[in-house]
Amino acid sequence: MYYNLLRALDKFAVLTSSQQTKFCKLMKPLELCKGSVLLKPDTVCNNLYFLVEGVAREIWYQEDKEVTSWFSFEGEFFTASSFFSQKATSESIVLMSDSKLLYISHTSLHDLYDYDSDPIWNKIGRLMMEHYFIQLEEHFVLRHSQSAAERYSELLQKFPQILDKVSLKHIASYLGITQETLSRIRTRYEKRKLLSASGASRLR
Repeated sequence: MYYNLLRALDKFAVLTSSQQTKFCKLMKPLELCKGSVLLKPDTVCNNLYFLVEGVAREIWYQEDKEVTSWFSFEGEFFTASSFFSQKATSESIVLMSDSKLLYISHTSLHDLYDYDSDPIWNKIGRLMMEHYFIQLEEHFVLRHSQSAAERYSELLQKFPQILDKVSLKHIASYLGITQETLSRIRTRYEKRKLLSASGASRLR
């Protein structure tokens, strides 16, 4: 469980054995079933999570309509903006499968930032924030600059396992299209794949 956590941290900084041990002690294990709610609207998010196994979905509500704003998969850190602002959020986070997680509280993380003399923790925090800010900005830009078909293709390239783990309804919501439109896009996408594979086969 902690091996995957440490490999994910390697993207931001390589820790010594003692640093790894310290961080792992702060990350608490949690196992929850499909449908468990990690964050409800109008509450404050107090934990930063790491997904060892499973899928999580972040949701916000537009009037009575549920909109998927983000998916998190195995090997990723995730939380809500409320974790940083410590203000009540309109978002919610739901597990889409039985999941194993590790989490650290807002208090424990900031104690590490503020009272530990090792500068590595602030470095990791800064790099992690930059990484996820860039991801969110890219998602926003692509949603407003690409066609629905392009967004679907981009999603499959980034998360090739998504069709096995996430319902089409939620994928459509994430892409900002109806489920019927997604079905048409999927059909065209699969036809192009077959034609491409057939052409490559003939060239061999």
